[in-house]
Amino acid sequence: MAKHGGQYRTRPELGVEMLRILCTAHENRRFHVVADSAYGGQNVLAKLPGNCDLTSRLLMAARLYDVRPERLPGTNGRPRKRGQRLPSPVNMLVGTCRRISLSIYGRSYRSRIADQVARVFAAPDRPLKIVASEALEGGRGKEAFYATCHEATAEQVLRWYAMRWSVEVTFRDSKQCLSFEEPQGWSRRAVKRTAPLAMLLHNLVVLWFAREGHRLWQPPTHRWYPGKAYPSFSDMLRTLRRASVRQHVLAMAPSGRGSRKLARLLEHAVAMAA
Repeated sequence: MAKHGGQYRTRPELGVEMLRILCTAHENRRFHVVADSAYGGQNVLAKLPGNCDLTSRLLMAARLYDVRPERLPGTNGRPRKRGQRLPSPVNMLVGTCRRISLSIYGRSYRSRIADQVARVFAAPDRPLKIVASEALEGGRGKEAFYATCHEATAEQVLRWYAMRWSVEVTFRDSKQCLSFEEPQGWSRRAVKRTAPLAMLLHNLVVLWFAREGHRLWQPPTHRWYPGKAYPSFSDMLRTLRRASVRQHVLAMAPSGRGSRKLARLLEHAVAMAA
């Protein structure tokens, strides 16, 4: 970008620009962004629009501060920007913590948590709800999260962050199953159309499966995977391809003893190729 005369901007900077455009166009609405740590740093937190909240991850060793004290009359010198140092997320989990059980990420998790209202070093004037969590089972370990909605409960913050997972899965499925990972677009209009079209196709496939396709889905019978109870997006797409092939074959009105076997053979070939 720089060698062609343009100004290089990082992805967080581009994300802030998108938020400003959205929040400026709808000033009377309140938005809430849920993002991972890549978009939860100081470049985003300190530049959020006034009608936008953010929930993201936090480093376990993050420096946290209390509200800065009021400046007393007659005090000389530069006023303080930050208050007293508060325990970091890793120190919040030392000692007795509250234990909770939450249904997030499609399953039930038991964790011990601690929370407090604090400010980070880069944004000393913005109160945040800090939540430190340690899983009592599973492999999640110790994690820390924050939300600009400082009046929220710790459970709300954890649920808000877990809502991000469905968006991440949608992006992954669109890249792996709908060729959105490396699109071959060479014009400005093609670049603008690729992402919306991939997201639109993803939604159409999911809606079709929820309305009709679930009746046609056949769970796999693999010995190494006997407990699969819910279809993935690749299963939905494979079911749609099999239904499309079946409809095309029946539209040709084949007749004879081998017509039904031919339709099954084509369905099986499409399923293997998917």
